[in-house]
Amino acid sequence: MSRDEPAAAGMHRALGHADGAAAVRACRVRLARIIEPSDTAGLVLLAALGPEVLWRSIEELSAPTATLQSVLTKAARELLPTARVPDLHTRFAAWRSRLPVPEAGLDARHAEQLGAWTVVPEDPDWPSSLADLGLQQPIVMWGRGDRARLADLRRSVAVVGSRNASAYGAAVTRGIARELTAAGWCVVSGGAYGIDAVAHTAALQTGPEPGATAAVLACGVDRFYPAANAELLGRICERGLVLSEVPLGCAPTRYRFLQRNRIIAALTGATVVTEAAWRSGALNTARHAAALSREVAAVPGDVLVGGSAGCHRLIRDDHAVLVSNGGEVLELVEPLGNEATVELRDAAQRAVRRPHDALDPVLLRVFDALPLHGDADPTQVCRVSGLSPSEVLTGLATLRERGLAVDSLLGWRRVGSQHGRTERGHTGAQR
Repeated sequence: MSRDEPAAAGMHRALGHADGAAAVRACRVRLARIIEPSDTAGLVLLAALGPEVLWRSIEELSAPTATLQSVLTKAARELLPTARVPDLHTRFAAWRSRLPVPEAGLDARHAEQLGAWTVVPEDPDWPSSLADLGLQQPIVMWGRGDRARLADLRRSVAVVGSRNASAYGAAVTRGIARELTAAGWCVVSGGAYGIDAVAHTAALQTGPEPGATAAVLACGVDRFYPAANAELLGRICERGLVLSEVPLGCAPTRYRFLQRNRIIAALTGATVVTEAAWRSGALNTARHAAALSREVAAVPGDVLVGGSAGCHRLIRDDHAVLVSNGGEVLELVEPLGNEATVELRDAAQRAVRRPHDALDPVLLRVFDALPLHGDADPTQVCRVSGLSPSEVLTGLATLRERGLAVDSLLGWRRVGSQHGRTERGHTGAQR
């Protein structure tokens, strides 16, 4: 193929006899080894040319042709109208510096030994929510675990936070992750120390089907990072999913952690930050979620301790909804409610409901007129409440039946419901 010949023609001749789906997958796997997730020029050309044509162009051309430059310029102006067109010569040299890449067969054998697999945008089980990333959609994703669990990501929530989790942060995270999993939601996190590990562990331990959790790594799925979480990540592989856009053999780096966060945000319907300091990677995930129009929630903490300063920052800046338990998170992702949410809300209401909350206005006035200590006769209750004698006598009898008032030879007094049952039994014996 000459340097000025359209790359597509040569590509079609070379791959005309090959299986289309396999060829696309192989090209995407190779491209992922030379194009970083933040490489605008590569992603624009991928969208404009497709994986097969782009790969063959990089592999066969020593420098970009005028045709390729024209394609980049036109596509960049359409896809990124406000951005500067990247310097293709610089990027092309960077891509070619990473050649040669492992043959597709070698990568496939390595993945097979690990029980790993790849999923690409052309596959029917590709998580469709990743398309919301636009140009930033991963070129390919590697995974370990039961591939069928990719469907679980359609109902998933990210639970993220500090690597230096406090006992408070761990307890809140554990409760939220358990409630989400019990309600049939997949808990997604980054497999790191602290909050991530607590969220994954709680999800693995909770029904109805243990294992509803996915870890998105910043390195290849063939290496578990951090090493201290290797046992946990191994259990996730067995009963959940471990995912990464980074090729096999790649090490984690700072920028890859930040790039990884956009995937966590895009895969899930909501991101919950349970504990985060002022500067935290979890805040980066939350900002990605907000930019994608996903729900963002944060758990408040002690204002005198810096461990939750990032959560307070999200809430204060109106990026996040304040939540304190899994039921409130479920209200965000299931706004019409569900059984778990209703049960949690009812339990919370029962826990704080006072015995006299259900009284009508007249009974409440009689109740408020009764003393807590000492006794009052009906005349005194009339004077304090401003009610008539008949209203007071009727009200006193009703309050006694409900266990909220007790009478004796000395008069009437107010009681709580439990105390009232005891007192009623006692005074009944007196009478």
